[in-house]
Amino acid sequence: MVGRIVAVSIVTVLAAAMLPSIAIADHRPTVYCSPSGDVCQSTRKVDGVRILRITLAAKYFGRYDLCVTDPDDERTCDRFRIRERGAAFGSSVQWRRHFPRGGPGRYEVRWRMLEGGRIGRLLGFHIPMV
Repeated sequence: MVGRIVAVSIVTVLAAAMLPSIAIADHRPTVYCSPSGDVCQSTRKVDGVRILRITLAAKYFGRYDLCVTDPDDERTCDRFRIRERGAAFGSSVQWRRHFPRGGPGRYEVRWRMLEGGRIGRLLGFHIPMV
């Protein structure tokens, strides 16, 4: 009986310790590349700065809308240009410079063509509780 109580206690502690990683794991990815490699997107930090990046194999379009939805479901959109980047084309946007920070939690990021069609996939990132 005592062994069973200890085993249940250990399982409970381990499950509680895993909760934060489970919550993060169910969110949107931070990187996506199309199967052909023609379009790649990311929401990763670069040198401590959150960069929302899109890279294209060719200049399929010249401008796009970038929308960020904060943890309170407030969506902010802005328009950006695609620029030549060596052998490819793309755009890198500093999140904090162009979008309001809604506090800790989940953020969703979407790229859209001006005609309204989605580009790539819906990505995301987390701002942790301080």
